[in-house]
Amino acid sequence: MKLSKWLGIKKGQMEETIWSPLSGKVLKLADVPDPVFSSMPPECGIAIDPAAGRVLSPIDGEVVAMLPSKHAVVIRSDSGVELIIHIGLDTVSMKGEGFHAFVRNGDRVTAGQPLIDFSPDLVMRKATSTITPVFIMNPEVVDWLDIQIPDLAQAGITPLMKFRLKRY
Repeated sequence: MKLSKWLGIKKGQMEETIWSPLSGKVLKLADVPDPVFSSMPPECGIAIDPAAGRVLSPIDGEVVAMLPSKHAVVIRSDSGVELIIHIGLDTVSMKGEGFHAFVRNGDRVTAGQPLIDFSPDLVMRKATSTITPVFIMNPEVVDWLDIQIPDLAQAGITPLMKFRLKRY
């Protein structure tokens, strides 16, 4: 039984935290040098210019999509929020080269668990950028979202977003 159910807390009443999946410089989505990401609503997420090539799970949940190229992963939190981590820009063209996934579709993950290792040097040579957007894919389920934009984030330690779900 989930703790929230045991305590009698209804959906939308409990605040949840999304932790930084990478160490590095934190950016607003509007500052991502790619129109696909920079034109997204700013309240959907952030981006990180990574200092290292290890991606950690930012939240407890389930891997619902590990792309075959391993450059992106979608995690559905236990509360139903879907979060995507898209490593670098134009990295789909790398077809998985330089990426190693530790998880597969359907795997249960906990915050701080390694998801993917990648080579930042190879990404810089073969793609546009290492900048990694991290955003909520289903913002319509979120009632309240507080985005943190510190100068630097530490993977698994720095909180980036806090949210509450809508009440149904």
